[in-house]
Amino acid sequence: MALALPVLLVVGVLIASQVLGRQTDPDPDTGPLALAAVPVPAAASADCSRLLSGLPQEINTGDGLLPRRVLADPVPAGTVAWGGEKQASGRPEDQPVVLRCGLPTPPELGPTSPLLDVDGVDWLRIPGTGATTWVTVDRAIFVGLTLPDGIGSGAIQDVSRGVKITLVSRDTEPPDPTTVPATPTR
Repeated sequence: MALALPVLLVVGVLIASQVLGRQTDPDPDTGPLALAAVPVPAAASADCSRLLSGLPQEINTGDGLLPRRVLADPVPAGTVAWGGEKQASGRPEDQPVVLRCGLPTPPELGPTSPLLDVDGVDWLRIPGTGATTWVTVDRAIFVGLTLPDGIGSGAIQDVSRGVKITLVSRDTEPPDPTTVPATPTR
């Protein structure tokens, strides 16, 4: 009898370690969200740090709130995302809303590019397949917000508020490449 108690204890510890030690794969719909990296040369800037730290934990789509997602390693620089819990459905409206801070100047931006003012922030629309990316053009850095088709305008409004508060505005007129800069006179 005295030997049975230690044997039961050892067996119990072994069973508990097997049960508790198992690692389950995270659910792809609620686990960390994998996103591809894109060039974001200014992602490490103080501007991006301020913006990313001030973004909401939930974002409005017009049809409800999307929670901010934990991103899978390696986490792309300057990137946050909301929603996408049902992305396996393949439906555009079930894809995540993705924000990338520190983008290069978009090649679509020109002197006659149509811009949309949302809460005092100028955005350039770049249509894509299944989603549209909106890029701020009147701030010290470029911020892109990719909205899946079928998502309302609430997300761009929420992000515009954060952009307006945290990033300094600048002139939205891109330089005219045909203009020769004046040379200084002596």
